[in-house]
Amino acid sequence: MSYPIDTTPESPNQSSRNGQRIGMLVLHATVGSYESSLAWLCNPQPDHPELRVSTHYLIRKDGYINQLVPDAMAAWHAGRSSWMGMNSRQIEERSIGIELENDNDGHDPYPPAQLAAAHWLCQSLIARYNIERADVVRHLDIAIPKGRKTDPAGLPWPAFANSLYMDIPSVAARAFRVTGLPIYQRPSLDGPLAGHLVSGDTVLIDMIYANGAGHDAVGRGFVDMDGLEEPHA
Repeated sequence: MSYPIDTTPESPNQSSRNGQRIGMLVLHATVGSYESSLAWLCNPQPDHPELRVSTHYLIRKDGYINQLVPDAMAAWHAGRSSWMGMNSRQIEERSIGIELENDNDGHDPYPPAQLAAAHWLCQSLIARYNIERADVVRHLDIAIPKGRKTDPAGLPWPAFANSLYMDIPSVAARAFRVTGLPIYQRPSLDGPLAGHLVSGDTVLIDMIYANGAGHDAVGRGFVDMDGLEEPHA
């Protein structure tokens, strides 16, 4: 099973990865409702730039997934943190942040629909970027000083993280014949061009977004699924 990913809105709070390879997942809890968290994570805070935050993915309790920052960009989710010799900036340049809607009081449950969506998303990212188990962490694991953060409180850890490495799906799931179309750097399909695919070629798509964009499993970028046709068996 796969999940649609809503790429609207996009948070303005993002920056370059400065050439760093993605190799880390950081899981968070919102400490608030989905609606308030979505607004906060997309707020540019023009009067208080020190309060600007963001995350790559936000997962609602019913399993609905928003992508607020493209994978290719760094989101501002780590805060004061340290991990394996990396400082806050380095963590954000190498990691993908995932927020789960939850009160983070240790009692608010993570519903099965939300856990299933989080499991699928994490497994997909692990397969795509070859992320090692040691680099799948919680916010509380990296925050400094120790104890500054407690999220995602109540998430069954390490069972959840360990389960991500069981039956990881192939990243090259489906093949499509290209009818001739551009390939983009972002799933919004209105961002910078990354190049063009040649008519008649075959492209492997490992994730299809709610807006009709497909992610090329080879990692070249995103294409409009309307420009692809699935070969007949």
